[in-house]
Parts: sequence; C-alpha cells; structure tokens
Amino acid sequence: MGTVKDDLKVYHPIKTGETVYYSKVMYKNSEISLQVNKTTVNLNKEKEKAKLQIDDKTKQFIKELSKALIEITSENSEEFFGKEINVDDCETIYKEALVEDTLHCFYDEDTYFYESKKKQVNLDDLPSEFDGICLLKCSAIVYTKHSFFTRWEISQFKIKIPKEDEEVFKLNEYMIKDLPEHDTENENGLSKKLAKISLF
Repeated sequence: MGTVKDDLKVYHPIKTGETVYYSKVMYKNSEISLQVNKTTVNLNKEKEKAKLQIDDKTKQFIKELSKALIEITSENSEEFFGKEINVDDCETIYKEALVEDTLHCFYDEDTYFYESKKKQVNLDDLPSEFDGICLLKCSAIVYTKHSFFTRWEISQFKIKIPKEDEEVFKLNEYMIKDLPEHDTENENGLSKKLAKISLF
C-alpha cells in the first residue's frame, strides 16, 4: 500500500512577491479537495481567516500530507532554493495549519457560503461561528524567507442552522458540488491572496 507521498506532486515554486513563493500541489493527478461533514467554523472577518473543527480521518490525511510536503521540500531544496535543507530543518520551519482538532485556514470573496442549493448567504450576514459541511481546498504551499506552510482555503460551506433558528434560515438537502470557477486555478487571483499573507 502506497503512502500519501507516493501520489503527491509538488511543482517548482513561483515567485509572487519580494520574499514569497508558492508551489502548486497535486494528489493523484488532481487538486486536493476534502469534504468535512458536521463541523463548526469560526470566522475572523477582519483577517479573512477561519478555524475549522475537523474529524479524525481528515486530521490523519492532513498530518500525512504535511509530513510528505516536508520531505519533498527537503529533497528538492537545492533545485527550489539553491541550497540544501535537511528534513529536520524543514520540519522546524514548517508552520502546521493543524493544531489538535482545529485547522487554521482562509476564506475570501470567492468562498461560497450557502444555506440551500440556490441561496448564497452574504458573508456580512453570517455570525462568527456556525455549523455545517465544508469543502476545503489545498490551494498551495507558501514559502517565505524563514518558513513555509500549506494554504488551506474554504471553497464552499453548506450552513446548518439549529432548529430554533429555522424560521430565519430554511434548509434543503445537503449537497456540495464544485462551481465552474473551481475547476481551474486562477494564478493571478492566488497571487493577490498570497500578497496579503501572514502566518498563523
């Protein structure tokens, strides 16, 4: 049985700013998207960051992915950055987005928050914490001068409202599906997001 690393491809980093590079990453020849069921999200609306509670299966995959990315970065450090960096040093400077059962991630104006198949919810109308089903995307590995991390973004979020609030929000069946704009990576859009990067 293969490991996550066996099916992972990390592309040569692209410079997006003075000291910021990003690498596209693919798993089994596809972009990495994970569906997290029955979760709670906490939004930091000022910084467009989020904390997402994740299940054990998702947590295990993210840990294996992080381990593989550290090893691949070390193995390709000479080619990527012009100097050799061993695995231990890469592990030291890697900023893990996963802290216990909480994933630190991002969202923006392209994130699709909705309460039914047809009704998108305005971000300003959302509370800072709510429950639902989340579609996560690993958009890139971000390299700065002194650290690197995996950038996780909330692609879609199907909101689940508690029964006592159902008069305000009417929910239909749960169904997450990709939007057409999620089929391709907009490099200019990602570059703009990464220009505003700050680590956790």
